[in-house]
Amino acid sequence: MKITIVTVLIVFFACLIVKESKAQEFINYQVKVVTDSLGTQKGTLEKISAEGVAINDGYGNYLIIKSKNIISIRLKKKGTTTSQGLLYGTVSGAAIGSLAFLDNGIASDDQLVGFLAITTLGAVVGTTYGLIAELRSNKLMLRINKDPQVFASEYQKLEKYSKAFYIDKP
Repeated sequence: MKITIVTVLIVFFACLIVKESKAQEFINYQVKVVTDSLGTQKGTLEKISAEGVAINDGYGNYLIIKSKNIISIRLKKKGTTTSQGLLYGTVSGAAIGSLAFLDNGIASDDQLVGFLAITTLGAVVGTTYGLIAELRSNKLMLRINKDPQVFASEYQKLEKYSKAFYIDKP
């Protein structure tokens, strides 16, 4: 029984650690464009030029935003969020803490305290991991303030994160 639970835990942690490889790097990034007329738009950066940006919002909508309407652009790498870290840590802590009950079928007070302590520790570690992952995921922030000249000088920083950069390569 212990071997089965340990095997399940190892497989669970392996699934958390192993990342799916992507052929195109732009899929791993989310762009958030704050505009004066459309509000905040999130999605994958399809194309960028000196005139503006094109975004796919993930629901089949293709948005074209001109540089004169852009207030700011934030690029963020997709990854683990704080809530996901909390979930992973709590589940892992509860799974490891449940090993305390494998000695015998009846739970004593010491085993219950150990279970709660390990579950709490797992939740704290998972939340910390999620916070750090979220802080590290912020890649780039451009403040345009509806100025086409500022956008024209700054948009090259975002080109390598666009779909067109990968598709239009010679």
